[in-house]
Amino acid sequence: MIILGIHGGFTVGQHDPGAALMIDGDLVAMVEEERLLRVKSPRGAIPVYAISAVLKEAGITMKDVDLVAHPGETYEDAPPRISSYLKHYFGHCPELRLINHQLAHLASAFFPSPFERAMVLSYDAYGDRLSAAIGTADRDKGITVLETRDNVNSLGQFYATMTSYIGFLPGEDEYKVMGLAPYGEPRFDLSFFASPTNNGFTVDTATYMRSDPRPKIEQEPFYSDALVEKLGPPRERAQPIEQRHRDIAASAQHQLQLCAKSLVEYLHGLTGKKNLCMAGGVALNCSANYTLQNLDCVDALFVQPAASDRGLALGCAIQASFEQGLKPGTMNHVYYGPSHDEAEMEAAFKLTGLSYERVENPEIVAAELLHQGEIIGWYQGRSEFGPRALGNRSILADPRRQDMKDLINARVKFREEFRPFAPSVLEERASEVFKLDGPSPFMTIACGVQDEWVEKLPATTHVNKTARVQTVSKESNDLYYGLIKEFDRLTGVPVVLNTSFNIKGQPIVETPLEAISTFCGTGLSALVVGPFVAKKPNAPTF
Repeated sequence: MIILGIHGGFTVGQHDPGAALMIDGDLVAMVEEERLLRVKSPRGAIPVYAISAVLKEAGITMKDVDLVAHPGETYEDAPPRISSYLKHYFGHCPELRLINHQLAHLASAFFPSPFERAMVLSYDAYGDRLSAAIGTADRDKGITVLETRDNVNSLGQFYATMTSYIGFLPGEDEYKVMGLAPYGEPRFDLSFFASPTNNGFTVDTATYMRSDPRPKIEQEPFYSDALVEKLGPPRERAQPIEQRHRDIAASAQHQLQLCAKSLVEYLHGLTGKKNLCMAGGVALNCSANYTLQNLDCVDALFVQPAASDRGLALGCAIQASFEQGLKPGTMNHVYYGPSHDEAEMEAAFKLTGLSYERVENPEIVAAELLHQGEIIGWYQGRSEFGPRALGNRSILADPRRQDMKDLINARVKFREEFRPFAPSVLEERASEVFKLDGPSPFMTIACGVQDEWVEKLPATTHVNKTARVQTVSKESNDLYYGLIKEFDRLTGVPVVLNTSFNIKGQPIVETPLEAISTFCGTGLSALVVGPFVAKKPNAPTF
């Protein structure tokens, strides 16, 4: 049974389109359209390139697909429009099935998890006229939705509005607010906008979001005059970030966490379960996830790594597979994107005229470069899906350097100085370095840094002494594991700094040529693509 999950294209507001392909319940390929279209979070885009890529990965055509699943059960015009574009681009449209947006999130959260049964939560801005869904899940019985929240009562809309007010791009820059929050104090009481209740939360979008019957685009202000009256003037895009803005970010984060905590405690009261699976855009808030993981009513937390709408194609494919009587499996890694062989890699180097050499052990060479102070681009195997680089399309550096965060933000990523970087750690050493009880392979949950390691890892320890950790096992990524293992041998530190291989405003690189282009256009001093290594002539050692 071949099932294609797709998302995007039939409304102008849909973002993060992509495609996922499952065969007999097993995930074969998944990729986001932005990686191939080269437009970050494209809105209203049909996932033509993504569909083509996953079909190519499986060696099939659209005529081999038995079922296409897409979110949007409340859109009556969706089936004919999807059918039309599939026939236009691929010459055929299989049977179509629409999946509820929130149900797709829930399916993407539970079935890839390691749990047999769990309580499940989806919360985001909105989708299919809902902002959240809560329920239970069972591998044999599937998802049971117990309650939903209307799209006007939306924690995602609350956080997007505050993102807009602070001068960032709503629907895209919420992670900047999360990163800025630890630099401030939650001295603004935002309970007038969002507050916990005995059944979760309530959000007053009618008063504090800008009212307009037309769909808003992300460049427009999301906040209303009423919010300005409460908090004072919003930050202009070009205005420096002041302490007041940091405090407002901290206040927004604090209020989000109070509401999320209240919702999970309410869900636990309904279900009695203590394993929690989450998806939806709000579930990418790893600081809130840290709070939820430490609740007494949560024994274990799983957050689907492409938790936002990036994961809807996956959720649709999973839910449709379950409805066909298949048993979708758990997720041990996210390397389901396209790959390029050595011939393609070498052809890219020759095309650009960049000097390079082939090495036998790229992971050992890369670890030595990091030890020497180089900041490197690291490109290997199949690409990761989701917003995090997890060791195949990464920029890597030495986490021991006090100045490394500022160097990468200024010279490589060209982004705000407050933005933190994540550590990748050997799985078996993780609890020694971080306050972790088990594996955390997807960078979805922040955790504390052990006291004796805070000063040893200044480049990956945030101002509040937390880090968004990726644990790396030999089984999940042998080459990346080998790199960190070698760096540990050289330095005694089983951790490397890992950030996505892109610059501000651009998607993560997908092809060898894009890796070379980003290398040449930034302050990266070395590049490792497969077995090929390039260095810039006279590049400074940072």
